[in-house]
Amino acid sequence: VKYLNAYTGTVLLRCRKDFYRLVCSALPFVRHLESRAQRYPCSLNTLHVGGTIRTCQKFLIQYNRRQLLMLLQNCTNEEERRCIQKSLLSCSLTEEQSQSGDEEDDDGIE
Repeated sequence: VKYLNAYTGTVLLRCRKDFYRLVCSALPFVRHLESRAQRYPCSLNTLHVGGTIRTCQKFLIQYNRRQLLMLLQNCTNEEERRCIQKSLLSCSLTEEQSQSGDEEDDDGIE
């Protein structure tokens, strides 16, 4: 696991390119995750398969932006609208994230 966001339910997995099909086919069968003797129900689906962590980060930014735009269209009051607009404006790849993505070699699939 290279990235985990519990609020959005997003996980970025890294594996060798030889095994990405195996990982993608196994993900739908994961029903629970365990941590400290607690079981958490979950459902995993593949959103994107990329060659580098940086391309996966770019995809996640665009994906989150699209999700926020969908939420913006369904806003019920002005306060919600302002919060979502603020979140939309903050969707970008920061310098710290881009440096960690540059370290990756191109033989892995994210």
